[in-house]
Amino acid sequence: MQPLTIQRVVLAFLALELSAPTRTDGFSCSSSSMTAVASIFLGNPIGETMEHQQHEVKTVEIAVRGDGEDGILGQLFGSSRDKFFQDILGKRVAYFPRSEMERDSPVKGIKLSSLYETNDWISLRIRGSREQLDKSTMCYEQMLEYLDGGGSVVIPISPSDYLHELKMNVENELDIADTSMNVYHSGPSAVALNIHYDAYPVIVLQLSGEKEWIIQNDAFGDSIKDVNTWKNITMKEGDVLYIPKGIYHAATTKEGFNSTTHVTIGLLS
Repeated sequence: MQPLTIQRVVLAFLALELSAPTRTDGFSCSSSSMTAVASIFLGNPIGETMEHQQHEVKTVEIAVRGDGEDGILGQLFGSSRDKFFQDILGKRVAYFPRSEMERDSPVKGIKLSSLYETNDWISLRIRGSREQLDKSTMCYEQMLEYLDGGGSVVIPISPSDYLHELKMNVENELDIADTSMNVYHSGPSAVALNIHYDAYPVIVLQLSGEKEWIIQNDAFGDSIKDVNTWKNITMKEGDVLYIPKGIYHAATTKEGFNSTTHVTIGLLS
């Protein structure tokens, strides 16, 4: 087992002074406490207490509203669209690989130079650190050098960005007032955020490259030190991941990739 590989995948655990399970490659692990998945995955139920803390979405209406599989939700989830909103939303983690869907992803690749030009709120991230990008001191080429060194950028989508239409389409079809939408673009071996949970449910769409995730799968609502079971998921272009509010997770660029990009859609209301 190579020390560099171990360092890459357990940075989040080290930040919390926890002991990481023994691993082989990537986020794969020989311990029974962590398993990898390569097909559709449904996590363990998060329990009634955690379900009550999730943001309310009118799931019954969603099943009959919009353009069905031709709408943005159908493009994200394919034939699993209705099942997602009836049986999964607010209840468990779920992973949907694009390879098992019968339609293309609504967005492919990343126009990073366009986002640099149109967005003034880009954050620089390395293992949980946060610094605002100043365009007067960091041009686009310098940002690329920062990424090549293992950095990440987090870009909150604004009305001037080309991905804003995707944000609006999700809000319209979900009939919710607001979402947060952030692009995470990372360089080799990068970890933008240490292990954490979000204060709202998120839908993740992989745009380019591959990214490895570790996700909590037991002890929901308890301290992270009480978590015994983690799931590893390797997301490829077009794959979709749903993580309920309050579920611990972390992600890193898969070994062998110089960059990777995903977008998170936070269901705020």
